[in-house]
Amino acid sequence: MTVFLGSLLQSILPAAIKDNIDVATFFALLSYVLFLINWLVTTDWIDKLHLFSGGICVIGIFYLHYSEVALLATYETLFVTLWLTLLYYHVSTWRNNFRHVWEELSGSTVAASMRPFQGSIFRFFIVMPVSKNASNQWNPPPFKNAIHVMLMLGYSFLLGLHIIPFFTPMHCLTSVSGGQLSFIGLMSHMVFSSSQSSSLLCCRYNYAMSGFEAHEVQRNYCSGRVRVAFSGSWSTGKTYLMGGLLGHNYSTAQSAPAPTTDKFVCVVAGAPYNDPIRSDDYEQRRHCEIMEHVNDIVRATCDGVAMPNVLDVADTNSEFGDFVFFDMPGWQTEYASECTYRTYFQQLLDKVDFTYVVWDVSHGKIEEEFASFFRNKARGVQFEIIYNRFASGSADMSFLNQQYAKMSTGQEILSEMYTTRVHENNTENVHVFENDILRLRSKIKSVNQTVHDNRKKMMKENLIRHRDMISGMTSLRRLKILDRLVESDLNLHVKPKTYHMRWLGLEL
Repeated sequence: MTVFLGSLLQSILPAAIKDNIDVATFFALLSYVLFLINWLVTTDWIDKLHLFSGGICVIGIFYLHYSEVALLATYETLFVTLWLTLLYYHVSTWRNNFRHVWEELSGSTVAASMRPFQGSIFRFFIVMPVSKNASNQWNPPPFKNAIHVMLMLGYSFLLGLHIIPFFTPMHCLTSVSGGQLSFIGLMSHMVFSSSQSSSLLCCRYNYAMSGFEAHEVQRNYCSGRVRVAFSGSWSTGKTYLMGGLLGHNYSTAQSAPAPTTDKFVCVVAGAPYNDPIRSDDYEQRRHCEIMEHVNDIVRATCDGVAMPNVLDVADTNSEFGDFVFFDMPGWQTEYASECTYRTYFQQLLDKVDFTYVVWDVSHGKIEEEFASFFRNKARGVQFEIIYNRFASGSADMSFLNQQYAKMSTGQEILSEMYTTRVHENNTENVHVFENDILRLRSKIKSVNQTVHDNRKKMMKENLIRHRDMISGMTSLRRLKILDRLVESDLNLHVKPKTYHMRWLGLEL
């Protein structure tokens, strides 16, 4: 705002003032000081008090509540006490003034200047006239009660901004209750359904993070399935490995020596059929909601252009019924300069719970751009490396460590603990390959134990990081919900707080 006003003044000021800006500034300040002194001398203390009160109200709404909510929350008791005091003053003064007006208008004889206000809404804004004209008639009543009405509304609005944080956002309640806000429906959903409670947690988190779209989560994230991505360079065997895990290739999978996966494919296990997810199968489609959520970020980043190569697929494998797999197209150098591919690739890696980097040991180097996506991720917690098509004695560990160094920020070396070897599936290694797949299945299942805790940690870190950046008219509500999430709902070491009035929409 300051930069905008500065540029606006620069564009409209005459050249004579621009050339003598110091002199112009001096006379402007001198004029302001003289005007202020004149106002202080010529007005009574009541007008000064009203102006002071109006300034406090405006500052409270447009400064404290809009852009300095952290300061407001720190000294909330002081500010609320001041606003309540001023509200009481304006209410009592207005009532006293209106009582005199009412008595006059209800009397048997009404002054001529007061008669137009009988039955009029304007009677609430006037005070009794205090002077007469040359004909010894009362002058028209001044509208001095209007200032009290405006400030009563202003302070009521201010105090309302402190009450509303104790109410759960309405759209979160309607999403939990399936669009119905009946008393019984809300009570049953909010009290007895843990999955709905988790959906509410996600909604409240998104409300606190509104304005920071890249860090928002979709509504099924908090209690949804574990999301595991298979990523890597082109033709490293990602799709083939997924086929080994599922026991068969998913319906749209292809295998060939050249790159075969040109889409970001979301595979939902535990479905009743093997096919792309039907348009009316919302039960399966909701598990792939993250794909559209990432595309929203792509649109915001890439001038409204979305990633078209996205596909949702259902699979009948029941072993991984608690998982959603993502088969990503192999990273190629040209993706680095294409906004939609690069943004979608990076955002999907950031949004999934765990990533397996499939690395064909005979494939060659890891591209720098691809490696940069993992430099701030933790091995074993957020990603792990699969040595695909491994052959004992043929792997050059010094070369592998050199390539892996691109994915780390320190001087780490590859650890057996965070790598999985999958041998080539040929006649010589068929049994070895089957054992490798069994070990990989066990590793993937073990990811489920820590995923939900990691989700809460990530959400809590985002909230803490953005706490001081919150702004907007509802910033106090967002800040209060944020603090409740950080201190209780997302705190892994504290039992979540029980909101006994949640079924009424109250966070008490």
